[in-house]
Amino acid sequence: MENIIIIGSGPAGMSAGIYAARAGMKPIVLEGLESGGQLMQTQHVANYPGFPETVSGPTIIAAMRKQAETAGVRFVMDAVESVDFTGPVKKLSTMMGDTLEAKAVIVASGAGVTKTHLPGEAKYWGRGISACLTCDGAFYAGKKVVVVGEGPAAQGAKNYLTRCGAEVVAVVAPADVKSFDGDGSRLTGVTLQSANQPIQQSDNQTILCDGLFLVTARSPQTKFLGDALARDAKGHIVVEGTKTSVPGVYAAGDCARPRHKQAVIAAGDGALAALEAMAYLAHS
Repeated sequence: MENIIIIGSGPAGMSAGIYAARAGMKPIVLEGLESGGQLMQTQHVANYPGFPETVSGPTIIAAMRKQAETAGVRFVMDAVESVDFTGPVKKLSTMMGDTLEAKAVIVASGAGVTKTHLPGEAKYWGRGISACLTCDGAFYAGKKVVVVGEGPAAQGAKNYLTRCGAEVVAVVAPADVKSFDGDGSRLTGVTLQSANQPIQQSDNQTILCDGLFLVTARSPQTKFLGDALARDAKGHIVVEGTKTSVPGVYAAGDCARPRHKQAVIAAGDGALAALEAMAYLAHS
């Protein structure tokens, strides 16, 4: 029986672990399939407090993890497949076939960008392809970028990048993209499915660019919860502060925040969730 189990190892999970461990709770952090969360895919971060120079997401996560391990957090490389929150003991069934039990649980499973899975996307993700305007937009001042997305969100991205000083050479729908192209180390352009797209810089269906922003919905990683917690229509966990619909279960970060998906906000959420969980344990 554990005091607190934390699901997720991004900024929210790391922060929750640090606070809980320093209070002597000996928490477990289940890292999930992608240790460190989405921040591990961000190569340039210029707005995280405490880092006056631009820093990579993996560098921030490594510092958080070292602090967490020093505080006494136990990390387990496993992912949750289903949960049972019906009783006072919270039960988690994992991909590795284990059933873990805890008095309190913090869900910090994050949210993932809906990727296209087209050729070149994985290779150049974080190397010219980004999904975070506020993280990376300023790095493209004076450079040419493409926005892949549709509707108001894509137009908003174009306006934001223009304010950052970038030249938006095209806005295309995800369905019109054939492949993401590069020189082996960085993105250099995007090839389209249709010759009817407005191509400004070539005549062979390839738009040359320095960067590309994928503006698609971010899906909260909460399917494993089933009906255990109240969620909104898009799958975000419904919270009051960090309290969920089940006493003793808390949610922090992007899995519970439809807006403002920022690492610093997730970290603050994680700290609050840990404090709330410890208050719950003290009175249960």
